[in-house]
Amino acid sequence: MTVGDDGILTSSDGTTWTQQRNTGTSEVLIGITYGNGLFVSVGYPSIIRTSSNGISWTERTSVTSDYLDGVIYGNGLFVSVGEEGIILTSSDGTSWTERTSGTSRHLRGVTYGNGIFVTVGGYGIILTSSNGTSWNERTSGTSKSLYGVTYSQ
Repeated sequence: MTVGDDGILTSSDGTTWTQQRNTGTSEVLIGITYGNGLFVSVGYPSIIRTSSNGISWTERTSVTSDYLDGVIYGNGLFVSVGEEGIILTSSDGTSWTERTSGTSRHLRGVTYGNGIFVTVGGYGIILTSSNGTSWNERTSGTSKSLYGVTYSQ
């Protein structure tokens, strides 16, 4: 599954793709993840959509007006990040809580691995969290913007 300017595309084999037109929005979707039997997609402006099957999508109430760029599922928690240092968390993908990130920098990417959430963004910002609710800034060694982050074993 992928998201973008035209909504959501799905594929069962990674080769043939089908556009899903019933996402409930004509806005840009930026991030998508899957966890606990639920797809969660986020985007501009402050859009959150969920789906149990990847085809029918439901709009969820966002607790922010900030743009959302990334979303991940880990350790029983959905975490979404975006502009102005916004971090949202949800245990079920439907009800969201804003968390204090300690930064106003735009957060672009988020991942989870080895028991740690990591988010990256503007001016080299890197934040980490063991629980998704309290975040610590780390030294990146760069002032250039960071856009993506992943975890590999």
